[in-house]
Formats: sequence, C-alpha cells, structure tokens
Amino acid sequence: MDQLILVWVVFAAAAASMAKSKGRNIYLWIAISLMIGPFAVLIVALLKTTPRGDSEYF
Repeated sequence: MDQLILVWVVFAAAAASMAKSKGRNIYLWIAISLMIGPFAVLIVALLKTTPRGDSEYF
C-alpha cells in the first residue's frame, strides 16, 4: 500500500513539472493527478504550451 501511495505522489510531481513547463497551473494539475493518477500525466503531456510556457521554467 505504501508503494502505491509513493507512485501516486511521483505521478503528481511529474504532472506538476510538465504543467509548469507548459505554462499551466501547477496546483490544479497536482490536484487532478492525485485524483486520476497517471492519466493526468498523459493529459498534460498532450496539452499545448501556453504563450508563457517554457520561458518561465527554470
């Protein structure tokens, strides 16, 4: 059970990182990822980059 929680948190971090690089709301994608898990990573990966994306990612 602990490993499942760890994997879910890793997917949330991955979704947040990808959302930040695409100029999306990080906190929203963390919440979505905690609800739907790896599917959120797939969804955010398919989203287009906003005009402010990549330029704010350090």
